Amino acid sequence: MKFSTNILTLLVATTAAFSRNVPVKRDDYDKCLSDLKDNSDCFDILMTKMTNKNFDEICKIYSSEKCQKLYSEVDKIPESCFDTKNEKTGLTRDGVRQLVAQYKYMCVKDEKDRLCPLPDISINHFYNPKFSGTKEEVDRDSFKAIEETCYSKKCTDALVEYDITMLNDQKILEMMSTHSNGESIEDFKKYFEDGHNLLTSKNCTEKAGTKTPELYSDSHKDSTSDGCITYIKMSSMIMITLSVLYYLL
Repeated sequence: MKFSTNILTLLVATTAAFSRNVPVKRDDYDKCLSDLKDNSDCFDILMTKMTNKNFDEICKIYSSEKCQKLYSEVDKIPESCFDTKNEKTGLTRDGVRQLVAQYKYMCVKDEKDRLCPLPDISINHFYNPKFSGTKEEVDRDSFKAIEETCYSKKCTDALVEYDITMLNDQKILEMMSTHSNGESIEDFKKYFEDGHNLLTSKNCTEKAGTKTPELYSDSHKDSTSDGCITYIKMSSMIMITLSVLYYLL
């Protein structure tokens, strides 16, 4: 299966949110949590490093009824939670909506209740403190993860749904372009459209259910035990995309 490198890096970068702090917590972050009252944990998980140790707990909170209600009413989140003075680098409502859609994809597990291949390789490999791979190794391992995604209908459908959500939300596309290093709205549209077309192609869909997806962590258990995930080294295109998705400052 052939995948464009640009599409590939976008898909891989998309899965990495749970291994990074999203926007940096401001000095008045406690006021945001106080204003949110009983919903503070729903917002806080979007600002918390997701690791292979806290993944299940974060997804449990994310999926709760109260959090889903909060996420469906982003416009009602208190102003104290956003950086209204610096929309170029700070957290915006559109940024939260993108994160909510992203977590929805990341928290999906396959038919055997395991991580999907792309989140698995991101959390257990690319952001492992011991990672020192080259761009070629990143591309190789990422191609493998995407190919394995096709073997799970649940994982494939979840990623397709994420692509569609991004394509249908002009404000999120504008936000991603604003936070990028020169990527246009049309560039992002093309990435998501091409990703959608690849994942819905016969070459991908006909693989669903023919075997259990192979995960990076299955064959690298000794190197996936670190709970603290830190950015070490990545190709320039992935880094550019990460700067869009995770507001790297």
